[in-house]
Amino acid sequence: MKRRPYYECSIYIGSIIDSTGESFTQKELELFCGKVQEQYEFTIPLRITTTTFVSDTTYQERGWEITAIDYPKLFYNKRQIKGWMRHLAESLLVKFQQHTICIVDKDGIIMLENERAIFHHSV
Repeated sequence: MKRRPYYECSIYIGSIIDSTGESFTQKELELFCGKVQEQYEFTIPLRITTTTFVSDTTYQERGWEITAIDYPKLFYNKRQIKGWMRHLAESLLVKFQQHTICIVDKDGIIMLENERAIFHHSV
């Protein structure tokens, strides 16, 4: 059996459009991610998993973890994968009018904040 190191990078995004308070669907998210993939210089597959963000008993928000992993072995390095995920996160931030999106990998967490979004939630 051959073992090799791998790299994984995730984006965390909530489902609420900040300016309207309305939710968007996983299907809308999947379609947008596909469009961004098609417009990028190369395609890295994604896994999209539902999650829930909870802040005490007063706040719960459905959301997603969007993960890129170099499996099957891709011919892209860590820098390229993280660059792609940064591009996707910035696109998601604007498209779905998020206040904050997190990019997480083994090196740390990057929190992208949309200066144009007005934060309505009391978290």
